[in-house]
Amino acid sequence: MSYLASTETARQFVLDKCEYFTDVQLWPTRSGINPQRWLDNFAPNEAEHAIHLLSSFMYFSEPLVDQLLLAAFQSLSSVLPTGASAKMDAVARWRQFVDSVIVTYVTGEEPSVTDSGFTFARKARKVLRIPESRVLSPLDTLRELLKTRRPVVFVDDFVGSGNQFVDTWHREYRLFGSTSLAFSHLAGLPGFSFAYCPLVCTDGGARQLSTRCAGLTLRPAHLLPAVYSAIHPQSIVWPPNLLQSGPEFVKAVSARIGIPDSGGAVVNDWQGFHCLGLSLAFYDSVPDATLPIFYWEENGWNPLIKKT
Repeated sequence: MSYLASTETARQFVLDKCEYFTDVQLWPTRSGINPQRWLDNFAPNEAEHAIHLLSSFMYFSEPLVDQLLLAAFQSLSSVLPTGASAKMDAVARWRQFVDSVIVTYVTGEEPSVTDSGFTFARKARKVLRIPESRVLSPLDTLRELLKTRRPVVFVDDFVGSGNQFVDTWHREYRLFGSTSLAFSHLAGLPGFSFAYCPLVCTDGGARQLSTRCAGLTLRPAHLLPAVYSAIHPQSIVWPPNLLQSGPEFVKAVSARIGIPDSGGAVVNDWQGFHCLGLSLAFYDSVPDATLPIFYWEENGWNPLIKKT
């Protein structure tokens, strides 16, 4: 089989896989994700790299997000300090935890209702069935903790570098008057427990939280190893024959269509924010760590998925 024929076969195989994902409603229709139009961006000599990059793309639909959130939250039952000697004791302790827990979210440097964590926390009411009275902002959570000692669970869709959570954890919130308080001040004190349940967390993000957020229990639904990055030296995105040329392909195409090269310092850097180089999206958002080559819309480029 010629190179051209084998490449065309691989292209059709990947497009058929994407079509199947759409048929079973794991992916949206072409108005949401358009793999064929995206592949058409590339020159014939770029096709092989583009096909493998598309094949690595992960999309999390809303039903899948709901199930992952539930799984991450329920995994906390295995780490609760129950001291229970019987199964019924453990069940009762978990029920007590669920009936008292406060769910909150992660915020940016300047907290806003547009933060993805805020949107995600609202999902806790539907998926985790936590009453609205116990789904609170970080500020209101700390105010509540001054009244009564309750467990706190942070929810989120994605952890990249971990910096945003570290900022939330150590930020001193003005409660009233001159009184300020941070979650880090309470961690480790008797009666307080804090957990973080993101859907997807990178290895690097997990290490950052372990180092800088003492007293936090991290329970992601998925822990993403560094090799899932398309620019990692041992990336699993590329087959062995493309492992060295893969990152250069992404860089060259990105430069051609105007994607900036800032060393990962800006959110639309060709390597993704903080050079994480990922290939993933959620039904309502595309993380800054995702390669812009998937969502870029300038200079005549047709995006695989739009970043809202």
